[in-house]
Amino acid sequence: MEIILDNISKRYESGWVIKDLSKTIKSGSKLSITGLNGTGKSTLIQILSGYLSPSKGSIKYHFQNKPILRNNIYKYLSIVAAYSELDEELTSIEFFEHFGKFKPLQITDVNEFLDLVDLKKQRNQSIKNFSSGMKQRLYLGLGIIAQAPLLILDEPSSFLDDIKKQWMYDIIADYAQTKTVIVASNDPDDFQFCNDHLGL
Repeated sequence: MEIILDNISKRYESGWVIKDLSKTIKSGSKLSITGLNGTGKSTLIQILSGYLSPSKGSIKYHFQNKPILRNNIYKYLSIVAAYSELDEELTSIEFFEHFGKFKPLQITDVNEFLDLVDLKKQRNQSIKNFSSGMKQRLYLGLGIIAQAPLLILDEPSSFLDDIKKQWMYDIIADYAQTKTVIVASNDPDDFQFCNDHLGL
């Protein structure tokens, strides 16, 4: 997935959050987005995901040399954010099955998936009983193994200890090697696999 930002700006009532940003994100690249809190990282993530429209400028998507309409980008996108909400009444098995109805997955066997995210012992527990780290592993695992050419991660290592951070980097290497990956974070460790950078 290639993304071309042409003089993107976003304004709220309080003022400009992003102004005159141009950037070409090449297909298959791994982009880090850095900046202090309030500089527009999450706003840019929402623009890239098609959730927000820029106030000015344009954004274009190309997949396999074909243009993709912004309204259709959700079909090609997998996004994981620390503030994502899960249906906490479901078990991890039920959530895996539910998620798979909307996005095809690189792992289709639920036991293999639960091994991947280290939640096999909790297979029949409701998500509401999970710790923050367990919820984050579940959502990260599903987001990363989704068959989508664009993977967006917003503060992905929140709630993860150092061991689970390495787990995340490993499964990104295993399951997102050919994807365009965009990571917004305040943790420099999250950029160890990135080969491009955008500072806000």
